[in-house]
Amino acid sequence: MNDDTAAAQLPRSILSQTVRAGRVAEVRALGLPRRFGQDAFHRIMVLSWRRMVGMFVGVFLAFNLLFAALYRLDQEGLAVTRGLEGISPFWRDFFFSVHTVATIGYGNIYPASLYANVVVVVEITLGIVYFALATGIAFARFSRPTARILFSHTLVLRDVDGVPTLMLRAANQRHNMIFSAEARLSLLVDADVGGIRLKRFVDLKLARASNPTFALTWMLLHPVDAESPLLPWVEDESAMNIEIIVLLSGVDEMSGQVIHGRWSYGSEDVRRGGRFADILGVAEDGARTVDYTRFHEVLEE
Repeated sequence: MNDDTAAAQLPRSILSQTVRAGRVAEVRALGLPRRFGQDAFHRIMVLSWRRMVGMFVGVFLAFNLLFAALYRLDQEGLAVTRGLEGISPFWRDFFFSVHTVATIGYGNIYPASLYANVVVVVEITLGIVYFALATGIAFARFSRPTARILFSHTLVLRDVDGVPTLMLRAANQRHNMIFSAEARLSLLVDADVGGIRLKRFVDLKLARASNPTFALTWMLLHPVDAESPLLPWVEDESAMNIEIIVLLSGVDEMSGQVIHGRWSYGSEDVRRGGRFADILGVAEDGARTVDYTRFHEVLEE
């Protein structure tokens, strides 16, 4: 058995939802001290693009409103050129703040007092820091390796050479080369450890757990032999409620970074008997084809 992991302590429904959705588990931590800014980078990185952009825009507007209020404390601190004399003081201060933090400097509004110049120095300093952080976070999001690995929604249990075999299908939807691909299948089970009931992960041995190149599809097979922890379940489906996690990783040829794909299965996702539909083919012009409309289809035999 493997060592316990934090994920293994979650209820199975939460674990499945988290693995399938590819998001952070919604867990409420009790007893941990809360500090402002703690794990700020991680919290921002897990936001959706819409929320992250909204946060950056909101902070930018709030930042300029704050400094517009600071400029307003010295009503004679900003001077305007001809043509802008009738502008509202609020908009004058706000536009000047935007021009300053963006380092545009049109020259139609400029600081005319010592106080205004000091505020400009502070704003530019903080503005440079803000734009550096925003640019770094945006780059980190864009450069973060992602995988478009598709897993079949169904596990098929059928005999292969007289041995009950659990099988699932994976596909690389980008069809680029993923080198040194490795797959791992784990079963979440209840086990007694020192008289304590715990949830633990047990590895399920795969017929082939590695692939030198993964560009199209990959059928993962787990023979349910005498050493398999699934043998009692195969013989009696009511013996246990299974929860299986599949992880697939490899090196992306374009970025040179390790990418990961994951999925989860429960007892209700297992199909006893049948086989996956054939999806590989060749077009009239000789191009290799993958029919994803039948990717999850299981045929009766």
